[in-house]
Order: sequence, then C-alpha cells, then structure tokens
Amino acid sequence: MAGNNKLFSWKLNEVVVLVVLSIAIGVLFWAWTFIAAFAKPLSAVGLDYLLAGVWFIGGTLVAFIIRRPGAALLGEVLAAILEGFITQWGITAAIWGLVQGLGAEAVFAVTGYKKWNLPTMLAAALLSSIFSYILDFFYSQYWTLQAWVWPIQIVSVSVGGLFWAGWLAYRIGRGIIRTGVTSNLRCADDLVLDEQADEQA
Repeated sequence: MAGNNKLFSWKLNEVVVLVVLSIAIGVLFWAWTFIAAFAKPLSAVGLDYLLAGVWFIGGTLVAFIIRRPGAALLGEVLAAILEGFITQWGITAAIWGLVQGLGAEAVFAVTGYKKWNLPTMLAAALLSSIFSYILDFFYSQYWTLQAWVWPIQIVSVSVGGLFWAGWLAYRIGRGIIRTGVTSNLRCADDLVLDEQADEQA
C-alpha cells in the first residue's frame, strides 16, 4: 500500500515538467496542423491518418518522462487545450485530448506504471490511435463514406500512431533522459531497467 501511495505522489518538479512538456507539445500540435494540411487530399482514401500519430505524443512522451499515474492523460489533455486556444479547434481539441490520453493511460495502468519499454509505448500509442479513430468515426460521420475506406483509415491511423507516438516518442524520450536533464525524475532511475527490458523483449 505504501508503495502505491508513493507512486501516486507527484513532486513539484514533476508538475513543472508536465506543464513545460505539455506546452511544448501543444505548440507542436499547432505547427503540425499546417503540415497535415498538405495531406488533406489523401483523406478521400484515408491515408491522411498516417500523420495523425503526432497528435497522440502528449499521452506517450509525457508519461514516458514523468512515469506517474495520470501523466499520459494530463499531458495529452493540456497539450490539446493549448492547441485549441491557438487553432480553430477550440474546446473540441480538449475532447480529443481526453479520449487519446485515456487510451495511452489505460495501457500504462495495466502495467502498473512499471513497464516503459518499447512494446509498452507501442501498445499505448496503438490504443490511443484506436480511441481517437472511434471518436473521429462518429464526429465526422464516417459511416457516410464508402466502406472500403474504413480499413484503410484504421490501418493508417494505427501505423501513424505506432510510428510517431510509439517508436519516435520512445526514441525522443530516451534521448532526453540520456542528456541528464531528467536526473531528478523517476525515468532516470529506470533507464538501466528499460535497457534490460528491451534486450529481453
């Protein structure tokens, strides 16, 4: 019980890192809207979703660095709220952030917030992608599209999520940890364990 209480006890420096990272990712979300706009013509066949994974990074990268319950959900929601303020999406961005963050948070919760290897990050990214697509399906009324587009969309959002929010977020996170700037966070203590887990995976 004491161990669980300690796990849920956020420190001030972790809250600061959460806010700073979320702001940085929120700005990235804003910038990515311009890049993703170039893929808009591909939406007719569902391939625009290959770029959607960037919008799931708040739920994977923030959690990977902080490694506390709620970090994935808070990271994604805060980044989405910032994006909503500086884009045309408004409050709807927060709804997507909530859904995407829940997907990632669920995977980390299943592991007891103890496994932070690449397979775990990929699983978190994938579930976040699926959650997001389900919301998109109903909000954007994808049932009006031809049915053959749906599997392409699902594969595209999954692949994009696995790459951007899974593999790339994991590599970025590891790179940040190795710089030493996270020496006072849990991820620094877990770095050796992460590497051993990757070797066994």
